[in-house]
Amino acid sequence: MIELKILVDDLDYDSVAEFLVPALVESMAKDQKSGLLGGVLSGNSDMLTSVARTLLHTMSQDKRDELLVQLINKNRDKLLEKGMHAAHEKGIRVQLCDVTAKKF
Repeated sequence: MIELKILVDDLDYDSVAEFLVPALVESMAKDQKSGLLGGVLSGNSDMLTSVARTLLHTMSQDKRDELLVQLINKNRDKLLEKGMHAAHEKGIRVQLCDVTAKKF
């Protein structure tokens, strides 16, 4: 087994928002606990992207980093699945075992 460590700095959070919003929309649509606001936003991904961008711009860099760490750790299984699927599409046989994030 090999442990791969990647340190990330100076992340473009606008691009991250655009990348993650479709997954968030799907999750909110499935989650009956998302309430009225979740129901409204899950039906309009453009509005949700705009809300996410606005929220990210109001947060400090530390808070954005903390949020991303939380999202990565919360969505661990989905990230592993997507990583293995992407590798498989490129003809790479690999078993990804874990993904975690922490803020330094």
